Amino acid sequence: MKQLLYALLAFASVNSFSQTKNSIDKPFIEVSGQADTLVLPNKIWINVLLSEKDSKGKKSVEDLEKDMFSKLKEIGINIEKEVTVNDMSSNFKNYLLKQNDIFKSKSYSIIVKNAIETSNVFIGLEKIGISNVRIEKIENIDEKKIKLLINGKAILNAKLTAESFTKPLNQKVGNSIQISNFEDISQQLYGRAAGIVVNTGYGGKRYESESAPSEPVIEFEKIKISSSVQVRFLIE
Repeated sequence: MKQLLYALLAFASVNSFSQTKNSIDKPFIEVSGQADTLVLPNKIWINVLLSEKDSKGKKSVEDLEKDMFSKLKEIGINIEKEVTVNDMSSNFKNYLLKQNDIFKSKSYSIIVKNAIETSNVFIGLEKIGISNVRIEKIENIDEKKIKLLINGKAILNAKLTAESFTKPLNQKVGNSIQISNFEDISQQLYGRAAGIVVNTGYGGKRYESESAPSEPVIEFEKIKISSSVQVRFLIE
């Protein structure tokens, strides 16, 4: 029984090797294909740091928190779903060493969907004296679905490239025998706050009118989602 099993395994191994060798022996063409698209971020993390030190001890973290929540509700932010606490700290250690006043701080994350909501948060918090605000991370929640579509387009572009070489020779492109995908460097930057433009004052334009807006305008550059593949096609 064991000898029969070994024989079957050996046959399977030889058969597999034979098929691989036959594929390699056949003429093939190796080409690359690329595809990409630009999308706007639709999930933005805003980091807010409330610190008693910023108000010189005039307001506690709890008071600052109440002011922030009130303003966020006013501009349409859902506190329960879109605001989370990151951490809370104090300078108690420094107080023991230097006898300074103790100032507490508290960090929050606010999730918004677009540049308009981002601007509203920045402007609204600035109006109540909270200026330690920054954009922490951006993404497009449909990235995986978009990536799959882009992969398909990259493969089709690779096949078109192969056909451009074989058609003048009256040959046809057959099945693919190997596909390799290469991660684009730009994808490694995805998720960081790299595609942000903050136009302070006039949205990047200059106006002479006294009624010109003086509030900052936040715009997001589109995020590039791309795919690069290398494919081997049999030549028939």
